Amino acid sequence: MDISELYSTRIQKTFDDDLTEILGIFKSNPTATVKLITYYKGLPLSYTAKIASVDRGTIDLDVQAEQAYTIDHGRYSFIRSPLFKHDLFAHAQYVNVRKRAVTLTKFNYVEIMAERRNFLRLEFDKPVSVMVTTPLGGMAGHLHDVSLSGLNILVDSFHELAKGSEVSITFRLCDTDLNINFTVQVPGTLIGIADAALPYNYKFAISPDKETERQLSKYIFQRQIDIIREIKDAVLE
Repeated sequence: MDISELYSTRIQKTFDDDLTEILGIFKSNPTATVKLITYYKGLPLSYTAKIASVDRGTIDLDVQAEQAYTIDHGRYSFIRSPLFKHDLFAHAQYVNVRKRAVTLTKFNYVEIMAERRNFLRLEFDKPVSVMVTTPLGGMAGHLHDVSLSGLNILVDSFHELAKGSEVSITFRLCDTDLNINFTVQVPGTLIGIADAALPYNYKFAISPDKETERQLSKYIFQRQIDIIREIKDAVLE
């Protein structure tokens, strides 16, 4: 996941001035409790954390093991507290899952754009092949993530496709309860292409019918359980 898609910066003065203000607030509240928010494979996790110390542009926090695990994976965390007028984004400098400790640094004000989404968007552990039928022909790729309203498809070669193009998207998923694969065919509309680096990321809005929406809802719920179980198992090792 490109974490820059999760938030939008909210510079109040300058980055440096904002950082000075943020650190000043932390120093004035050296034992405050804050809420940390992370996204692991698209799943949001939010736990309270207690500040252990503030020093030289960093804060040390005592955190939940699950949160430490996800911070270690993404190397970032959002911070929410009534002490600040906006949420914060911070980079992880140090993480120890067993000791349930993290050190965060490089703070700035942000708005968490992922919270504006109407539906949970979850990533896959293994590549899921997908075929997109476009006005210009077929385009093969792999699903990066899926929700009830959209999906991202990773493609190795660039395909000229205008924003707003109507397409048909076909892929197969597994119903783990029944241990069977099922085919999803859904109409989509191209929202945009992230083409700064390979693979190219084609972003589509989708409009599933009632049956497809039911299948996707069940799959996403199963996927959510699998991700939570993965985190729980990892911190118990």
